[in-house]
Amino acid sequence: MEVKIITNRRIERLYEEYMTLIDGLKAMTREERFELYERMTKTLYPHAKKMVDLEDQLNEERKDYQRKFKEWFFVVCNWTFSSAHFGETCFDLLKKEVVKKSKKDKQSSKIYAHKVILALGLMGYLEGVKENYSHSTKGSHGYYYRVDMFKWVELATSVSRGNVSVSLDIDIDWTGYEDWFGERQYETFSLMTVKPNIYEQAKNYLDEFDEYFYTTTLKEDEKKHLTDKWSAAKAITSIAEHDYYFMLRHSDDSEKNDEDRMIHNAGRYYHCLTNVNGEVRKECLLIDGEQIVEVDVSAAQPTMLGLLLRDKHPDIKSAWVEHCEKGDFYEWVGCMVLGRGITKEERQVIKTLVMRMLYTPLKPTEKQDETPFYWYLKKYLAETNPSKRERLEDGGLFKSFDFIIMTYLKANETALYKLVYDARTNLKEVKRKKPTAAGRRTKKRNNLSIMMTEMEVKYIKACLKAIAPDVKYFYTIHDCIGCKASDAEKVKAAMLSVAKEMFGANLNIKLESSSGETIMDDFKFIPEEVVMKKKGWCSVKKAA
Repeated sequence: MEVKIITNRRIERLYEEYMTLIDGLKAMTREERFELYERMTKTLYPHAKKMVDLEDQLNEERKDYQRKFKEWFFVVCNWTFSSAHFGETCFDLLKKEVVKKSKKDKQSSKIYAHKVILALGLMGYLEGVKENYSHSTKGSHGYYYRVDMFKWVELATSVSRGNVSVSLDIDIDWTGYEDWFGERQYETFSLMTVKPNIYEQAKNYLDEFDEYFYTTTLKEDEKKHLTDKWSAAKAITSIAEHDYYFMLRHSDDSEKNDEDRMIHNAGRYYHCLTNVNGEVRKECLLIDGEQIVEVDVSAAQPTMLGLLLRDKHPDIKSAWVEHCEKGDFYEWVGCMVLGRGITKEERQVIKTLVMRMLYTPLKPTEKQDETPFYWYLKKYLAETNPSKRERLEDGGLFKSFDFIIMTYLKANETALYKLVYDARTNLKEVKRKKPTAAGRRTKKRNNLSIMMTEMEVKYIKACLKAIAPDVKYFYTIHDCIGCKASDAEKVKAAMLSVAKEMFGANLNIKLESSSGETIMDDFKFIPEEVVMKKKGWCSVKKAA
């Protein structure tokens, strides 16, 4: 099928420059070319046992070679020069950046990615390997490259702003995604549109991002904030421009035999909207011209824990389970730790703390200080710097919360306490997706999180099969199913029916639509007071 890549005009110009490189190589002798290949291979692949070359690209009779190279050229460059991953050209990451369901190009993927990086080196855009590179899985590498910023910026000044669409011919294999109705979710993304005013704001944000991000000294938390917004803006513009490549490239590409990857994800399905803020999805996007509603299980993970408990102890009475079924679980927890009702902001923090408690290994009990939990929470909500938030959390917020909840469970719900305690102390050792800087390839994991997620996956897959046939368009985000507003009640009915059949329980299923709060301000690039301090950048921007 034809897949479109929406790419920066700079990369289109870069491909034109590559064609000039090919003409230059044709003018050389074979010995001169191989001397050049060998020198650049040693620069970009210090431990390579085999030389990388571009000889197949000089054969004008083999158009399929040029086609495959072109596909990979845009894939590699989109990643390498992406504002969010500048210079990160690790093959484990690159493999996720092409449509992995390709039936034809599984072997060639690595070959052509190598060739593209060689070409970028010959053109002078990659200067070499960073000193602190890391190795990835066997058979690939995790090199990070030094990008010649002066050359990249010079290219930027010669190209007009904006994006360009490039069409590629790629076969897609949906095998392994039948239970997730992968092809139907893809069709749903293809029908999505973006509200015009929001699209313009997001597009302007992307246009301004590179200049600001790479010419301004930023702290790590500032970079993270900006790149998170970049990801949301990218998703919005890609859907508005029907960038099908973007829609597919974030799918979970777990190999069938890759047990380690499946343990980490517990079988979840990932796609382009998975990491996009929920309010952005519901506020900005339309399906077939209609507002989006997301149907999900209230307090899904605590609910799955309650179902695990009920499975082991069918006759047990548990306040935890009762409040999950009522749909006020986090409010109940909030009242327990604060002694009063909670605000929307407090609810979000408590939700995060509950998840952390269930997933975090249990440390030896320390003497609890006398400082009330609400004091830590107040300080946390007043803090705006994420890094300071983390330090504050370590200093008391989570410790205090964990102590209160575990003490309550031990005194009032002994069966649930034992279930949580055993999971947090009897840890399972699993392989890491990537080794740490120190070379550690394993980590200890709370098995409870895996069990709950596996239950969630099994449940959502069953719900998809039970949805009425006339509901044509939907997508999944972990424990929720997004659909058109007119189909929401049908999806809810299917989820209630499956819950009754699978668990013998009436789960609290809620419908979430846009809050009506505009998120347009999120795409205003940078606060005016911050911009004014960067006079050098401002002058460049005005000149442009």
